[in-house]
Amino acid sequence: MSRLLLSIQRANAYVLLAVLMTAFCVSAQQQQHSQQQFDSISKVIANTNNRDSVVSLLQLQKELAETSNNTTQLISVLLKLAETTDRGGEKSLALLKRAHSLATEVKDTAAIIETSVKLAKVYQVKTEYKTAFEYINASIQLSEATNNKKATIQGYSVRANIYNNISQIQEAITDLNTAKKIALQLPNNANILLPILKTQSYIYYSNDQFAEGLAILNEVVELYENAENYRQSAIWRNNTAMIHLSCFCVPIADQKKNLYQSIKNAKKIEFNAGEAYAYVHLARVFKEENKLDSAYHYLEVASTIPLGRRAKRFNGYLNQIKGDFWATKNNAAKAIVHFEKAYAIWDDLQVLKDKQYTAKSLSNFYKQIGKPKEALNYLETYTKIKDSAFSKKNVEEVKELELTYKFEKQQYQDSIQNAKALAILELQRTNDLQQERHKQQILLGLFVVALAFGGFAYYAYQRKKKTSKILDEKNSIIEKALQEKQLLLKEVHHRVKNNFQIVSSLLELQTKGIEDEKALNLANEGKNRVKSMALIHQKLYQNDSGLIDFDEYINVLVKELSYMYASDKKVQTHIQTENMKFDIDTAIPLGLIVNELITNAYKYAFDAAADNTLNISINKLNEDEYKLIVSDNGKGIEDGLDLSKVKSLGLRLVRRLTKQLQGDFLWNNQNGATFEIIFKDTQKRALLD
Repeated sequence: MSRLLLSIQRANAYVLLAVLMTAFCVSAQQQQHSQQQFDSISKVIANTNNRDSVVSLLQLQKELAETSNNTTQLISVLLKLAETTDRGGEKSLALLKRAHSLATEVKDTAAIIETSVKLAKVYQVKTEYKTAFEYINASIQLSEATNNKKATIQGYSVRANIYNNISQIQEAITDLNTAKKIALQLPNNANILLPILKTQSYIYYSNDQFAEGLAILNEVVELYENAENYRQSAIWRNNTAMIHLSCFCVPIADQKKNLYQSIKNAKKIEFNAGEAYAYVHLARVFKEENKLDSAYHYLEVASTIPLGRRAKRFNGYLNQIKGDFWATKNNAAKAIVHFEKAYAIWDDLQVLKDKQYTAKSLSNFYKQIGKPKEALNYLETYTKIKDSAFSKKNVEEVKELELTYKFEKQQYQDSIQNAKALAILELQRTNDLQQERHKQQILLGLFVVALAFGGFAYYAYQRKKKTSKILDEKNSIIEKALQEKQLLLKEVHHRVKNNFQIVSSLLELQTKGIEDEKALNLANEGKNRVKSMALIHQKLYQNDSGLIDFDEYINVLVKELSYMYASDKKVQTHIQTENMKFDIDTAIPLGLIVNELITNAYKYAFDAAADNTLNISINKLNEDEYKLIVSDNGKGIEDGLDLSKVKSLGLRLVRRLTKQLQGDFLWNNQNGATFEIIFKDTQKRALLD
C-alpha cells in the first residue's frame, strides 16, 4: 500500500513538473511574441511622421509593456508619450509622474534622473518654481552620487535656466560655470560645452552684460575653430560682429581682427555667403571709424562675390548699406540710386521691414534734392506699410484663428473615429491572443492527461476570467474615448483663448507706436473685443459644463473696461445676472454686445465730477427668451438721434449681433440712457432656423 502511495506521489510530481515546464515554455513564447510586436511597432514609428499616428502606436506599445510587465519598456514609452502629447501640459505631467514612480520602484537610477529633469522642465514652464527646484535638485544629487557626469552637467544647465527665469542671474552663472568645469574633464567635450556656452552668452546679453557675453562668444568661436568647423566659426564671428556694431562696447581694432578671421575661415571652405557678409560688416566698421574710402572698397569687394540663390537678398542688404554710405557723404543722388535698388528687391521679396526703411530714406533724400512728388510717394508708401502692417497682420491672425478652430474641430471629430478604430483593433488583437492561448492550452492538456478533470475546470475558470477581462477592456476603451473627447474640447477652447491672447498682445504692442488718438482708440476697442471673446473661451476650458456663468464673466469684463476707461471717473456698478449661464453660441455675441454697451457708457455717458452709476441685468422672460438691460445715469441719448441709423462701428456691431441672436434692440432716455436686448437662447434659435 505504501509503495502504491509512493508511486502515485512520484507520478503526481512528474505531472506537476511537466505542467511547470510547459507553463514556463508558454510564458517564454508569450514574452518573445510580445517583444516581436513591440519591436515591429518601433520600426513603424521610426517611419511615421504623423503625430496622431505616432501617439496611437505608442499607446499600443504601452499596453504591450503593461501586459508583459516589462517596466523598462513601459518607462521608455511613457517618456516618449510625454514628448509627443501636449508637451508640458497636464497629460505629459501625468505620464512623467508615472514614469518617475515606476523608475523609483525598480530603483532604475538613470530613469529616475531623466524623469526628474523632464519634470523640472515641465514645472518650470508652469512657473511652479518650487516644485521645479525640488526635482532638479534631486536629479543633481543622484547624478553626483552615481558619478554620472553628463547627467550632472544637464542638471546644472537646467537649474541655471530656472534661476534665469526668476532673475537670479548670479546663481544661474554659478551653475553654468560648474557644468562647464565638469564638461572640461570629459574627452571630446566640444559638443557638450557648446550648449553651455551658448546659454551662458544668452543670459549675459539678456541682462546687458555685454563684456561677459562677448567673452563667452569668443569661447564658442574658439571651440568651432579648434574643431576646424570653419563654417560655424564664420557664422558666429559674423554674429559677434553684429553685436559689436550694435553695443558700441568693443574697440575698433578688435572688431576688425574678428572680421578678418571670419573672412579667412570662410575662404578656407569657400563659404561665399559668410565671406560676403563679413566684408559688409567690415565696411560698416570702417564707416564708423570715418574711413569712408576703405569702407567703400570693402563694399565693392563684397559685391563681386558670387552667392547663387542667396544673391538677391544679399544685394538688397548691400545696396541698403551703400545707400547709408552715400548718405554719410551727403551725396543724396548716389544714395537714392542704391536705395532704389534695395527698395525694388525688398518689394519683390516682400521684406516689409526693410522696404519700410528704404521708403523712408528715399522720401527724405528726394525731399533734399527738391522732388516733392517722389518724396510724397515714398512717404505714403512708408506710412501705408507702417499703418497697414498691424491691421493686415491681425486680419491674417483672425483668419488663422478661424481656420485653426475649424481644423481642431475636425481633428476632434477624427479623434473619435480613431478611438473607434483603435477599439476595433484592440478587440481583434485580444481575439488573436485568445486564439493563441487556446492552442497553448490544448498543448498543455496533452501533457497533463492525469489531471484532465482539474485542467478542464481550470480552463473554464480562465475562459470566464478572459471574457471578463475583454468586457473590462471594452469599458475602459469607451471611458477613455469619452475622456479624450472632453479633453480635446477643452484643448480647443484653450488654444483658441491662447490665440486670442496673442492677437490681444499684438494689438497692445501696436498701440505703443500709434500717435493718432482716433487710431489708438480704434485699436484699443478692437483689443477689448478680442479680450471679451478670449475671456469666454477661458471660462469654457476652466469648467466641465460647457456653459459660461455670465455673472462671473460680466464682473471680470467690467473690471477690465473700468481699468481702461474710468481712471478719472467714479462709477458705481450694479450687476444682476445670477444663475445666468449660456453656451458658446449665445455667449460670444452676447459678450460682445455687453462689451460694446459698457464701453459706450464709459466713453460718452460719464463725467469725472458726477456720481456715475452703471446697471447691468439679465432676466429670463419665459422658457425661450431673455432680456439684457444696460443703463446709466449719464448724459443720455441726444434728442432726435435715431440709433438704428447711426454708423458707429460699436452700435452697428450691437445691432448685427442682436440680429444674430434673433432678438430686438430697444433704447430710451430715462435719467440717462437705457439699452434693452431681448434675445432667444441657442436651442430656440436652432428650431427657428
